[in-house]
Amino acid sequence: MSDEKPSSSTEEFHPNPNPHHDFIATSQGLSRVITSDTHVHLGSMSFERSEFMRAFEGYLNPGSAPRPSRKFGNPVPLGVAGFSMSLFIVSLINTGARDVSNGALAAGLCMVYSGLIELIAGIWCIVAENTWAATLITSFSGFWISYGFILIDAFGMVSAYKDTPGQLQSVLGFYLVGWTLFSAVMWSFTFRSTWVLFSLMFFVVIILCLLSAGQFLLLSHPTTATNCTKAGGVIGVFTAFIGWYIVYEGIATNENTFFVPPVLLMPQTVLGRKKKSQEEEV
Repeated sequence: MSDEKPSSSTEEFHPNPNPHHDFIATSQGLSRVITSDTHVHLGSMSFERSEFMRAFEGYLNPGSAPRPSRKFGNPVPLGVAGFSMSLFIVSLINTGARDVSNGALAAGLCMVYSGLIELIAGIWCIVAENTWAATLITSFSGFWISYGFILIDAFGMVSAYKDTPGQLQSVLGFYLVGWTLFSAVMWSFTFRSTWVLFSLMFFVVIILCLLSAGQFLLLSHPTTATNCTKAGGVIGVFTAFIGWYIVYEGIATNENTFFVPPVLLMPQTVLGRKKKSQEEEV
């Protein structure tokens, strides 16, 4: 018996069928593309949707992005985990939880996990061709390392201002304002991404604004400054959980968990794509 494919232009055949998905192809080529919530099926080939578009929080991509030319693991969950851990601990200290006000012990966490480990993850994002994530994660690793230096007395940063406490608060305020501006710039790239990614950066900006105000007002209006710092701490704890949600989202697959979070695209993202399609049709 001949093994040749059907010669009729309308006759259908199923080359190398995928046992888990249905598809139809003809001798003239692919006659139907079938998609599901998780896969796209092109003839005998089945692809995960993430292979076509990675605009979701687990990769910290603020928009549609092609697959990298090299195949590596996703470094984003590690970087965001480091950021979220220090944010959670420092924010609890800022709220005055259990009457704790001395955050010196957090220096090690800031220097190693949220500093060195996050730096490695950020650099690896460059290798994975994820520019936005690389910029964000690597920069905030620098933030946590520098904050760790401030907390460690041996570096003498705080003691250098022992005779001029007003200057110390102003310099710390300038330091936080700088990071506020940087975060606002990075936040601006999330306006057409996903709600979770947008929310993460929005709350980071708010936290830094409140902490900046707390430093500038500490000597002139101590009560207001304390309230600003505590408010920043409360929001920081909440934001840390958003970060851990992104960590979960970046690791979760149908193979390792029963719940894979949905992609919550912002309305403007959808409208933008529709507009682009309409322009191409015209």
